[in-house]
Amino acid sequence: MQALRALPRGAGPGALRGLTPLLEAAVAEDADVDLRFRDELIRVLGPVMGEDTPVTVEDAAACVIGVEAKVLVATLPALRAVLAEVQGLKASLTREAVLVLSQADACLQESPKLTTREELQRALEAGCGRLAAELSRLHAPVPVSVGEALGVARALFGDGPPPRGAAVLELARGLDDFCRRAPLSTPDLEALRELARRADTERETPGWPLLLERLRTVRPRLLPQKPLPPLYRSLAGAPARVPLAGTLEALLR
Repeated sequence: MQALRALPRGAGPGALRGLTPLLEAAVAEDADVDLRFRDELIRVLGPVMGEDTPVTVEDAAACVIGVEAKVLVATLPALRAVLAEVQGLKASLTREAVLVLSQADACLQESPKLTTREELQRALEAGCGRLAAELSRLHAPVPVSVGEALGVARALFGDGPPPRGAAVLELARGLDDFCRRAPLSTPDLEALRELARRADTERETPGWPLLLERLRTVRPRLLPQKPLPPLYRSLAGAPARVPLAGTLEALLR
């Protein structure tokens, strides 16, 4: 109301464009009609628009934005509610946070071009950026991009289909746990080999070569050391040679 009163008489519809965020917020509040808005709209728009002068906030917003008033009334409350949820997220890698970000993504696909939509898009991009950083730490050294983050997170919580490179991500995610249990028992080693076999079917994914180098580095810790013949015991302190294997599974043989 204060911003509307600051406009000169007869300023016309163009003067309302700078008030678009405020108009959208007022529509989303779904408040009762305030006759003061009607009077101010008539003062600012009436001399230019005559009988076509909008006399409600919804109609004024529709006039400025170029979207029907009924569409704004149906869209804005839900859009701003999702925006508030995204902005209120305290953590990124939780099922609740991923659900909120997924809802925001769905809203963007269905919403007309609004200032609130642009604000939600920026908030979603920031949220997905934080999510991608968390996922990249969890799957190091395999990075997860911002564009992949939601799909990877949904699959991680069992709420979506496997993403591209799912087996590589699974092995990367579990490798630290295998390292903590090293040297590996026979069942653990077989389980790791099975993960490696599945990951080898995704050699075309960008994370596969990074995972190969990581596994090459940790291999001496993972594999049980075979006893050396007496003749070679004096060389026990020499570093073990890591084979130049071409696959993840071959490194574990």
